[in-house]
Amino acid sequence: MSDHHNGQVSQMEALEIKQLSSVDEMVTIESDLVTDVMICNGATSNGEIKTSKNISTEDVAGDEIADHMTSLDEENESPLSLAEFFLERFGSKLTKAFTVALLILYFTYFIGAILFSTLGSCYQEQDIMDLVQLTVVVSVLVVSFYSKEKLIGWIQKVLIPVQNFVETNSTIFKRLIVFGLVGTTVVIIIISAVNRPSNLISIIGWGILLTTLIICSRAPRKIKWRPVVGGFFLQFIMATLVLKWELGFKFLEMLGSLFTKFMNYSLHGAVFVFGSTTQHFFAFQVLPVIVFFSTIITLLYYLGIMQVIIEKIAWFMKFTVGTTGAESLCAAGNIFVGATEAPIMIRPFLADMTNSELHAVMVGGFATIAGGVMAAYIMNGVPAAYLITASVMNAPASLAVSKVIHPELSKSKIASITSIMQEKQPYNNLLHAAASGASAAISLVANIAANLIAFVSLLYIANAVVSWFGSFVCLPELNFEMICGYVLRPLVFTMGVEWQDTGHVAELIGIKTFINEFVAYSKLADMIKSRQQCLQGEVLSVRSEIIATFALCGFANFGCIGVQLGGLGPMAPSRLVDMTKLAISAMFGGLVTNLMSACLAGLLIDDMFSNTTSCNLTTALTNTTF
Repeated sequence: MSDHHNGQVSQMEALEIKQLSSVDEMVTIESDLVTDVMICNGATSNGEIKTSKNISTEDVAGDEIADHMTSLDEENESPLSLAEFFLERFGSKLTKAFTVALLILYFTYFIGAILFSTLGSCYQEQDIMDLVQLTVVVSVLVVSFYSKEKLIGWIQKVLIPVQNFVETNSTIFKRLIVFGLVGTTVVIIIISAVNRPSNLISIIGWGILLTTLIICSRAPRKIKWRPVVGGFFLQFIMATLVLKWELGFKFLEMLGSLFTKFMNYSLHGAVFVFGSTTQHFFAFQVLPVIVFFSTIITLLYYLGIMQVIIEKIAWFMKFTVGTTGAESLCAAGNIFVGATEAPIMIRPFLADMTNSELHAVMVGGFATIAGGVMAAYIMNGVPAAYLITASVMNAPASLAVSKVIHPELSKSKIASITSIMQEKQPYNNLLHAAASGASAAISLVANIAANLIAFVSLLYIANAVVSWFGSFVCLPELNFEMICGYVLRPLVFTMGVEWQDTGHVAELIGIKTFINEFVAYSKLADMIKSRQQCLQGEVLSVRSEIIATFALCGFANFGCIGVQLGGLGPMAPSRLVDMTKLAISAMFGGLVTNLMSACLAGLLIDDMFSNTTSCNLTTALTNTTF
């Protein structure tokens, strides 16, 4: 009777287990069931009860529990597909095999291309050396990437003894470095003066600007000259490499040519959308370049290439200039992206920055131009080599200028930070990154177009008002540009501009500062086109065009103050009040940075550039339609 009763209890409790929907409840009931069975059937001779360690779940409703667990697994986890299984199991091996196969295919193609070029079987226009150079560069980068740990170890093994020796004799090495820097600078200036004595005028302009910075400094006696000298010297060396070294100039010229050729591919997209009409060149051919460039930059960010480039430049600037990692990283980022995009890389540190560090970030934004805007200027006819050089030069110079205007007066909270973690990219794949980059450019293009409409209209209103007042004193031709030309003409002359061109260049600087740099570059592009194609209108000498290109290369104007505050404010709301106090000073620092770069260009330009304003008849005939 008792056995029959116990059997019924076991069956009822087993049925209850089947109906459970929760795994936790099932385990609890299972434990109770095991205990009941032990009490009814498992009493030992000593009257002790067996513990659960001595009885497995297979003894009690094991089949039912196993079936239930299997059904739960099938409900909660979807089975892997065959492709996912192979990727999970053999993914690394497949990647290596694919890489090896790709390398074999490429080098087979490479050898075939060399053979065809040697035998003359193809009448290609491209030089085979371009392919050879590309292959060598990519091969070096790939080998360096896969052997970077060994390479870093070897470099450290070599450099650590050198570093220890330098630290032991630091005083001697510091003096040698100072003498070396001063000697190099003096030699370069002497060579430039021998080739063209009038270039020395630019030193006067550079000195005037530096004196102005010291006078306007918040604490002249607190200036730390290490970052100031480092930033200006780096600016000087970069200018020398392009304007005095023929190989450096040719490299930048080639880079600018490739950049222009690459940006020209955006015209295919513009023609597809707007048609082949050229009546509205700026809207339908210049602005689309910004969309294309934004897409390329976003793709490079997704692939991690842009981060590596910016970090290496930032490391070099930190080593030479001596600023913090966050300041250097933001300044390096300004070379490629805009004043509101570059600070995103250091957003976690903005709230903890000192006013001097925050000022350096803002000056860097005003002193440089975004890569997309640079592409638009190049498409509009501004020389690419000088735009690229000016933008790179302005990055370290902006740090130096900032440290003169607003020296560091408090202890930095971020000086000890050696590495900065980048934010995770929100893109799922390459196509998502490309689409996001194109979409992000919409606001930039719309902002540029709207600002041009507004500020060009304001310029004509200002000219009309000034002309109206001038008509009462027999000066109806008086306008805003003319006033800027007269006021800024002496400064422009000390920058190295030929006297007959100083009025026009001064007008451009005035327009850039009070209106917009886009308007100023558009007028400069018209002057360049007039000289090249023998058109009637205002023209400049090639030398003056180069100096003007350097002087205009920056966002330092009153309109961009609102843009920068609108971008930086949301990143660090607690520092918005400080940003508004620093805005005018930072804009002034950016303007002076541009003018100092122009002075260096005036100092270093040689006789390979013509000083005449005569047009290029060959270019004019080439571009003439009969």
